[in-house]
Formats: sequence, structure tokens, C-alpha cells
Amino acid sequence: MKISGVGNQVVSAQTEKAPGTLNVQDFLKIMTAQLQNLDPMGESGADSTEYINQMAQFTMLEQLSSLMAGMENMSLLTQQQMSFSLVGKNVQVATEEGTLTGVVEKVRYRNGQAYPVIQGVEYPLGAVTEVGEK
Repeated sequence: MKISGVGNQVVSAQTEKAPGTLNVQDFLKIMTAQLQNLDPMGESGADSTEYINQMAQFTMLEQLSSLMAGMENMSLLTQQQMSFSLVGKNVQVATEEGTLTGVVEKVRYRNGQAYPVIQGVEYPLGAVTEVGEK
């Protein structure tokens, strides 16, 4: 991304991220370029408090995104731990034909999802309706 200022200064952001996304460093570079090129007579229409407010909002958004990513990782770990604990247990699974009861032989993972295997057949983890001892 290149930003050209009034004084022909060019600020270039070289980061590895998806096209069209900005991070805090990009925002700081843009803000610095804008501040360097402010009209001393005050006719640029830029309000310094507006930059600070935007930075605060951008930082909060970035932190929320990091928090959500952390929660997603935690959710996957919880699902993985729960599915491993099913091995050797007697479970009840809701199927299109009705309810199936059997012992979980193993758990397979595909596309980040756990599939308990009962009598050689994979079932979605969400289809398990009851868990008991063997």
C-alpha cells in the first residue's frame, strides 16, 4: 500500500496480510503521513482528536479479533479433549433412521471436526446424545 502526501512523500507498508486489511502499524504510518502533511493554516480539515479516537477504535477492534481467535482455538481444544474421552464409552447417536447405541472405537478428525466411529461408521460429534460407561 502506498500513500502519497502533499510533499511527495511516500509511505509504504510492507506486511504479509490479506489484501485490503490494515493493522496498527499501517494505521500509524497513515496517521504519520497525514500529520506530516497538515496545512499549518488549519484548512486541511483534520482534527487531531479524531486521529486519537480512530486509533483507539482500531486498537480495540484488533484486540477483539485476537480474543475471538483465541476463543476459537480454545473451543477446538475442548472439542478435541471431549472427543478423546469418548473412546471406549457407550454412546447413543441420533441418526436419520433413529437412535443407535454402541461403543466408540476411535475418533477421526476431518476438516477440524471430530467424528466418533461406532461399529465402523463415522458420526458427527454433534449427533451424540448420550454418553455412558461401557
